[in-house]
Amino acid sequence: MPYKPTWDERLEEVKPFVGPAVAAAVVLVLAGWLGWFLLGSARATKPLAAPPKEAAARLAAVQRVAGEVDLLEKTYQRVLESGASAEAAGAMLNRVIEKQRELLRLQPAATPEQTEKLARLEGTRGSQRSRAALARSLALEKEALAAERAGQGAEAREKLREALRLQREANAHATADELKDGPREVRLAQEIETGDAAPLHAAVGNYLTLARSAVAQERWDEALKAFGEARNAQAELNQRLAATRYADLPALAKIDGEIETLRAAGLAAVAAAREREGDAAAKGGRTQEAAASYAAAAAALREVNATFSRSRFASEARVEELDVRRQTVLAAAWLARAAEIDREIAAALRRRQNGAAAEKLAVAAKILEKVAAEFPRSRSLDPALQPKLAYLALRAGELDAMQEQIFARLAPLSEAEGLLMFRTEVPQEIYQRVMNSNPSRQGGRGLPVDSVSWLEAQEFCERLTWLLGRRVRLPSAAEFRRAWKADAEGAWSADNSGGRSRETGTSPPSDAGFFDVAGNLAEWLQPTSAVGETSLVAGGSYLDAAAALKTLRLAPEEKRERARHIGFRVVVEPGAN
Repeated sequence: MPYKPTWDERLEEVKPFVGPAVAAAVVLVLAGWLGWFLLGSARATKPLAAPPKEAAARLAAVQRVAGEVDLLEKTYQRVLESGASAEAAGAMLNRVIEKQRELLRLQPAATPEQTEKLARLEGTRGSQRSRAALARSLALEKEALAAERAGQGAEAREKLREALRLQREANAHATADELKDGPREVRLAQEIETGDAAPLHAAVGNYLTLARSAVAQERWDEALKAFGEARNAQAELNQRLAATRYADLPALAKIDGEIETLRAAGLAAVAAAREREGDAAAKGGRTQEAAASYAAAAAALREVNATFSRSRFASEARVEELDVRRQTVLAAAWLARAAEIDREIAAALRRRQNGAAAEKLAVAAKILEKVAAEFPRSRSLDPALQPKLAYLALRAGELDAMQEQIFARLAPLSEAEGLLMFRTEVPQEIYQRVMNSNPSRQGGRGLPVDSVSWLEAQEFCERLTWLLGRRVRLPSAAEFRRAWKADAEGAWSADNSGGRSRETGTSPPSDAGFFDVAGNLAEWLQPTSAVGETSLVAGGSYLDAAAALKTLRLAPEEKRERARHIGFRVVVEPGAN
């Protein structure tokens, strides 16, 4: 029960103030009257009024309230000393504070002491409130923990909310730093948010499970509804409970993707059906039908990309692929005609009907220009055809002269097989004319081309194939051995060459009529397999002694090697390239 002072106690407290108050009032009244009598009557034409009753009443009220404040403060101290409850002490302190405020209202020009006293009293009340709120908050947190362990999640969160409210109240009223606990306030808020988020997170998982089950059973409406509920729950987590571990922006984006995938499924099915129709038409040679089907499939996918960009069906790459296939089928007929003309050109070149070949070249070039302009993404184009036709078109005016120059260098290697081989190593003059370049470090029109790699020799063979309409290649080891002669008498060696290559065709020929098969330059051969980093080099060179050239030498070299003592000659086959 709150402590209440008796009437006797109250009278005892007031008695010391009654006598002085009455005496002071009498003195003030007499002093006022005397001043008026002595001073005012001599100057005034009329007698002065009595002292204002309001001032006297205010003074009396000030003294009365000051006495009440002192009495209440002493009573408050007695309540504290008696061990009364915090509620009783708080109620008494509130009365003291209210009386102190009333005293300050009666004294507009209050003394600093009176103002400081009010601040001290309010500070004491704040500390009391802070301690009480903190004690209750700690107790509620323990109760919340017990409720959580008992599986009463909702009740636990309510207790935590009240504990948080009390902690905030304690922090707001505390006047001493030791009574404030900001980290606890933050922790309680986070625990409450996490507790609120857990059911939503569980709901997201349940809805996703339902949605995927519906998808597996092709119940599309149910799947969309479940995904929508999952999205709503995840969006609430992300917006209202963003500080918890359950907030997950990527998860929301993934759910949106699932929703868009379902909504896009119809268009995607249309695209897939049109694509299958295009494949069937292309296989059946129905070019225009295939192209139209591929275009329809691409249009459906573009709509998917524009409307459902987060769906699994969205794909710019698939749109591009369909356009490539459309262009490929449309270009196929034109390119088939170009390939046919290419075969006609090769046949004309084999027969050395170069005028007819040049006319066909112009037709093929126009076809390729059309394909490049209208179907630039087509896969039908043979990557070797365009450079071949472009090369022959540049050489169209000199086909006769080039073929004449090349055939003048050829000699039969095998009558039975119809093989022809260069009688000499390839001279720089011919290499320059065919390749528009000359890698030789020992320059001279009639000198054999040197410092040429195996790969560059292969490129020369390819271009010569285009020019002759026949397959041109490097000789095999067996073919080179057939052209070689055992004694190598007079071959250009270290003994007679002066340390450099010599003009082709100036050494004694072999029995088969071929020059420099031994000495002058070593020569690249065609390997039995295109795989590998090396190829054989045959015949020796001007760097070898004459005695060493009497035996056919075959040595491996890196295909990338460009040595000043290595060149090559070529074999021309009789059939088509």
